[in-house]
Amino acid sequence: MTINTESTNYVCKCNRAFNTETLHPLVSLIDMSAPSDGSHMKTDCYAVVFRHRAADSEKYGRKYYDYADCTVLFLTPNKEVDLTSTDGKMLIFHPSLVNCTPLGMHLKEYSFFKYRQDESLHVSCCEERVINRCLGCIGDELCWGVDEFSKTIICNIIELLLNYCRRFYNRQFITRHNANADAIVLLDAAIDSYLGSGQAATKGLPATSRLAAGLDMSSAYLNDMLRNETGKTVSEYVQLRRMQMAKEMLMAGSMTTTEIAETLGFCTEKCFATVFKKITGCTPEEYRS
Repeated sequence: MTINTESTNYVCKCNRAFNTETLHPLVSLIDMSAPSDGSHMKTDCYAVVFRHRAADSEKYGRKYYDYADCTVLFLTPNKEVDLTSTDGKMLIFHPSLVNCTPLGMHLKEYSFFKYRQDESLHVSCCEERVINRCLGCIGDELCWGVDEFSKTIICNIIELLLNYCRRFYNRQFITRHNANADAIVLLDAAIDSYLGSGQAATKGLPATSRLAAGLDMSSAYLNDMLRNETGKTVSEYVQLRRMQMAKEMLMAGSMTTTEIAETLGFCTEKCFATVFKKITGCTPEEYRS
C-alpha cells in the first residue's frame, strides 16, 4: 500500500492539514483528534506529539513496567509525522522561533529528539497533568496574539515543558532499571568480544552507533541510558571496559605489554602505559608485579 506523504515547509501549512487556525506563524498547538488531510507529513519543524492511552502504544516501545496514561514522541525537522492519530495533541515549532533564545542555545541538549519512535516517553497521570499545564499556557499565549513578548514567553514555556520531559525520561530510566541492567550485560559482552578479537587494532574502538545497533537502540538512547545507570557515556564506558580487559591480560601473563597495547587499540605502548596509570594509579608493569 502506498502512503500518501505531504511535504510542508511552514507551520501554517501544517495547520491547514488539520483545518486549524494559524495563531502564530512559527508555532502551533494542534488538536490531533480533528480530521486531517493525508496520513503522513514531513515538516521543517520540531514536533512534540502527545498520545493519550494509545491503543498501539507497543510500537512506541511501551512495556509492562511503563506507565500507560500518555505517550510522548519527539521529532526533529524532516521527520515524518503520523497524522492518523484520533486523539492527543501536537506542539510544532519552527527552528527560527528559538533562534537567539536560551532554548535555541540548549536545544541540542534535549537528546530525546534523536530517539527512535519505539523509545518514546510514557508518562503517569500526574506527569500528564504537568504536561497539560504547560500546553495550556502555550495555548493561552497563542490566543493572546503576537507582540514583542510572544517569542520570549512561548520559548520559555516550551523550554519548561522540555525540562519536565527530561525529568520524566530520567524517571523512566529508573523504572526500567532491570531491563537496562540486562542491556548493559549484553553491552559488556559486545565490547569485550570486540576488544578481545583484536579489532580495535585495525578498526579503532567500537563506535556508539555499532554498539547501539547490536542492542536495537538508537545511539542517543543508549548513551543516555548508560549515563543514567553508570554515570558514564558510551565512549567513557568503553574505555573502562578496555582497562578492565588490560588488567585481565596483564594478570594472565601470557602477553607482553606491547602485545596488549596493540590488541586493545593503543597507538603505542607508551600511550597505553600513560592511560593505564591515569586510571589505575600504577604502571602496567607495577600492576602485573
